[in-house]
Amino acid sequence: MGDWITFPNGKKARRSWDSDVHKARVWQALLRSAHDVHPRPFCDCRHQGRNLELVVRRSIKKEQCGVVEAYHLARMPNQGRFHYVDCPFHETDPRLSGQSGYATGVVKESADGRIRVALRRGLAVHDTAHAPSTVERDILKEQAGRSGGRARQSRMSELGLLHLLWERSGTNIWHPGIGRARMWWPGVRQRVLDAAVDIMVGKGSPLAEHLAMIGYGDADGPALLRDKVQACGESWRILLLGKIDSLDKITSQKPGAGAARQYTSLRFDGARDYHLRVSADENWLPRLSHRFPRAVAAIQQERSQRQISVIGLVTATVKIRREAGKVSIWAWADDIALMEVEPSTLIPVESSYELRITRALCDAKRAFIKPLRFDATSNVVHPDFILTDTQDVHGTPMEVYGRSDESYLTRKAEKEAYYNATYGLQNWWAWDVPSSPDHWPPFPPSVVRLPPGGDHD
Repeated sequence: MGDWITFPNGKKARRSWDSDVHKARVWQALLRSAHDVHPRPFCDCRHQGRNLELVVRRSIKKEQCGVVEAYHLARMPNQGRFHYVDCPFHETDPRLSGQSGYATGVVKESADGRIRVALRRGLAVHDTAHAPSTVERDILKEQAGRSGGRARQSRMSELGLLHLLWERSGTNIWHPGIGRARMWWPGVRQRVLDAAVDIMVGKGSPLAEHLAMIGYGDADGPALLRDKVQACGESWRILLLGKIDSLDKITSQKPGAGAARQYTSLRFDGARDYHLRVSADENWLPRLSHRFPRAVAAIQQERSQRQISVIGLVTATVKIRREAGKVSIWAWADDIALMEVEPSTLIPVESSYELRITRALCDAKRAFIKPLRFDATSNVVHPDFILTDTQDVHGTPMEVYGRSDESYLTRKAEKEAYYNATYGLQNWWAWDVPSSPDHWPPFPPSVVRLPPGGDHD
């Protein structure tokens, strides 16, 4: 299964052309010709004997040459589950991800195919969070887990939103055809912003109006950030998303201002080109160390020693400052979420064992999905990975068991019973790390499934 799209005029093109500097214009021209046109473009997936149509969305973006129209494809309303598991428009069953941990209505699909989310913190500056602080929330979760409770989240946090953006943009999916495209930040930026166009927040505004992507080597990024800051002004918060380069506690003292004050300083990769400074209360560093210990430990290593990269999503109030003829952007963080990813693929990983499996799957040229936890507690059962290139058209679940303490073994037994009942005894894969720390079982064999009508490659 590839990523071929058939257009109303009969022409075929690949969705990956959007991130190909040589073919992006051709791809955009095809999308423009299919905007608000019936019949619609469709992929190779079929349901009830018919190809699944796609909708073309239009947005505005800024490039060095000025403001231009941009188009992207999206799935039709309520059809994500009908797309084949290896299709870019497949929507992971919420029961296989942390979305099952949300209360009804937190994530809601609209009739036009867009989704509306209820955020824990509103984006208007006067809005406050609808839940306790990060540390307090973690304590409540742990207490609920020990007492056997399973509280369903009534709001989505910044971490949940980060996972939603990764999932909706397909950045939690990998197949050999992606190659080195994830290393090109402008392509990642556009995919995530396209996804944000279809996510509605607050009283109906697209998330893309509040989201700024910060990345190294992105020629258009600094201008896009300045435009976003000016558009949001002092009334709206901005969401800053990018790779985190450093996270430190700093001491600041202005001449004649009295006692020195400590801050948490967060720096994005490439932030120098954006003239961006991100600060937070001094308590944020211990908070983040408690909430995301692996991510903070990685950031505090020397760059050459880091095995993972860390993606950060920061909700911040921002101001433009002009000092000594220089313009800079100062951001004060109201909330911060961190997500560990494999550096080359940007696939999220939750342990060193998952990192090893991610790299092994990529080296073996396999195709897979990384289901994401969102805000769910450990009570939610979902696979660590789903292979999408096996005989099973629904995908083959993969589990990595990394511990052997009594409570974990009880949890392991629950997971095994679930997978056996849901997929069958031989239809899922697992690696028990304590019993075989250096070797994992062979991966289920891959197969080549040709789309209806043959392979267009």
